[in-house]
Amino acid sequence: MATATRRTTAAADWRALGTGVRLVTTDPALLDSCNLLLARHLAEVDATCSRFRQDSELVALDQTRGRPVRVSPLLAEALAVALRAAAATDGAVDPTVGSAIGALGYDRDFRLVQDDGHPIRLTVRPPP
Repeated sequence: MATATRRTTAAADWRALGTGVRLVTTDPALLDSCNLLLARHLAEVDATCSRFRQDSELVALDQTRGRPVRVSPLLAEALAVALRAAAATDGAVDPTVGSAIGALGYDRDFRLVQDDGHPIRLTVRPPP
């Protein structure tokens, strides 16, 4: 007769990158160290890739106005993933539409957006 193995888990929940994060580990003794490792990585992604932080590498890259510039491996990887997603979805996911999204009002954290009751004015332009 086979015996069932009972697996114990531990979890931690917090917010990062504008969304909920849930970390689950099958070894409760590792929860704190895994939590610290993941929180550090997400903070690095935020500092590098956030378009809402004036001190992010992505915002600095945007301000180069197309001049060649060296980027960190993390930003290079994020850009490569975004371009692969655009190719894989035939453009349904498109990392080049940031200015259009900003024009729609998605230019700040959702917690800061107030519904003023006015319709959104939209100008459609082809992506760069």
